[in-house]
Amino acid sequence: MNRMIETHVVLCVDDEPAILAALRRSLRNEPYEVLTTDHPDRALKWVDTREISLVISDQRMPGMLGTDLLEEVGQRSPSTVRVILTAYPGSTASRPGLRRGTDCMISKPWDGGMLRRTIRQLLMDRELADWDHEMAGGP
Repeated sequence: MNRMIETHVVLCVDDEPAILAALRRSLRNEPYEVLTTDHPDRALKWVDTREISLVISDQRMPGMLGTDLLEEVGQRSPSTVRVILTAYPGSTASRPGLRRGTDCMISKPWDGGMLRRTIRQLLMDRELADWDHEMAGGP
């Protein structure tokens, strides 16, 4: 198994404890650390203090839209993969800036296998982009 994958940290942000528990169950056998929070501000503190590989955020949360959270994550940590989780994909997909702030959108309810495959692919794409950047002489 790729050693880099084992070091990934996936952060899930949702105001509903049941959704966070379901995400944790869906990802429990995956080879990365899973962090969960129901506070977007806590998520941003983790992004500032830890290397977060991927953030999954609910779109509709009190105090902050998920797309706004993910846009801020992208400004603070450009290499962090950003995924929006929503029960309202039509309204989210038409929101200006969705493409700028997110890498992927997953609808609720999600299929656990699809969620795991999507996250694995996004993390592999991130590793390849980081490797390409290093090979091109980036810092």
